[in-house]
Amino acid sequence: MAMQADRASTPNDHGSVTLEALAARLAAWEDERAVVAVLTAYGHAIDAGDEAAWLDCFTDDARFSTSGAGRGRMAFDVSGRPALEDFVSRHSRRPHGFQEHLMLNPVIRFPATDEAHVVSRFLVLMRHEQRPAIRAFGRYEDTLRREPGGTWRIVHRHAHIDGADDGLPRIAMVDPADVPW
Repeated sequence: MAMQADRASTPNDHGSVTLEALAARLAAWEDERAVVAVLTAYGHAIDAGDEAAWLDCFTDDARFSTSGAGRGRMAFDVSGRPALEDFVSRHSRRPHGFQEHLMLNPVIRFPATDEAHVVSRFLVLMRHEQRPAIRAFGRYEDTLRREPGGTWRIVHRHAHIDGADDGLPRIAMVDPADVPW
């Protein structure tokens, strides 16, 4: 994570930091922690099949899309609450599918008071035939918005997939006829 410095965080003419500067730094740190908490909750919720918690990570008008030469069968672009509900209802979950979404190395920028842009790496691990396997890897590009009341939510999650193993079972956009849950 990268903390953004501004004038409020620099020492005054006497070499000390003002109370206002400390308050601004604390607010920036709290915003960064809240953004990371949303991105972490996303992975925990989708892996557990907790559809309500996963949907709570997104705004009602959110979009989730993919790109990249490595995306293979993982191509999708969904927008709005009904499409997100359909997406998560067709995502594998325990105990029928065991995967772990890992979000790594987030770099967070705040271009506006209530907007955050995050670039991070992701890795999706799964168990296949009793062995660990890498299902996909790449980078997330996220835009989040602070909602009224202070809750941060994802407005757009874009997964640029650098590599995916299409020989492994699908975990996203599973055919409804194949959904055992």
